[in-house]
Amino acid sequence: MNIIFCNINWMKYYNGASEKDRPRHAGVTVKDPSDVFEQNNFRDFNGKCYGYVRSGGDILLDKHFRGVPQGTKSMKDLTIVWCAAINDEEARIVGWYRDATAYKEMVSLPLYEEEYIDFSFMADAKNCVLVPEEERTFVIKTSKSSANRKGAIKSNIWYAKSEYAQREFLPRVTEYIEDYSGDSAMMLIKDLKDQRPQEEITGHEEALLKARESYDDENYRQAVLYYNAARGIEDSYDASYELANTYFKLNGYDEALEIAEKMILAHGEKVELVELAFMASDMVLDMEKAPKYYRRLQELEGQPLTDEEYYEYYNELQSLNRSYKQYI
Repeated sequence: MNIIFCNINWMKYYNGASEKDRPRHAGVTVKDPSDVFEQNNFRDFNGKCYGYVRSGGDILLDKHFRGVPQGTKSMKDLTIVWCAAINDEEARIVGWYRDATAYKEMVSLPLYEEEYIDFSFMADAKNCVLVPEEERTFVIKTSKSSANRKGAIKSNIWYAKSEYAQREFLPRVTEYIEDYSGDSAMMLIKDLKDQRPQEEITGHEEALLKARESYDDENYRQAVLYYNAARGIEDSYDASYELANTYFKLNGYDEALEIAEKMILAHGEKVELVELAFMASDMVLDMEKAPKYYRRLQELEGQPLTDEEYYEYYNELQSLNRSYKQYI
């Protein structure tokens, strides 16, 4: 097992900073969480997790792993172990990515509204485990200097190459990960499809009201559960459309597109449905669907595209596809 260890700030969910989940460094709350880019390390972005660690430079994969060609830009089949300090002398394992890809140079993946995800590691969300906060019991003593090879190096990226690490530490880590049978605190988007709120919901309108309240509070995961409950009672237009929008907010673009397309078949090409289908397909750089929905949306809004405008968008999408499709 090829392992890279990464030191990051401590959080409960790594699904965006909030008042209830502020990043902490060695037990001290970070004053400006906007500078903590690892805050989304265990967020499900359309079936992927994107891991950030403050590295201070390129990750020299050819230097740290045998058989890797010089200048290698990416390496697959890695295990990325995420660690966070609880004080100056001790850190804990908070989670890991299995079958991950590491990139020599940090990648900036464009989202929307001029937002980006910066990351050095990527893995399928289903292969990522976030240990619940109260169960983070694997202790790593922090070395005060690199000469003391019986603890974690205080560098944010380390490879556990010392004799002690190879003989004792890495086997313990490997065993811990292989034998872990606890829950993951990470919520997968695909798992939300069959979930309902714990409370009993008896009416369609009650479920819709609670879903909208959760949505307005930006508690999108909870909103999905209430929309699921509403659709279970009556699969109304509003419940389905708002559920698709909620999935989009959760970066569940495949789920949003699936619902939007089913609704187009059932209800026709309403502007809001075509717009949602366009936005979702555009986010995953779908070369077939995104241009089609973009052109149709403009027609429905009374502003048909010229061939020049259409191919300007198409060429831009194609360029993004060449650059980013491997990550989407």
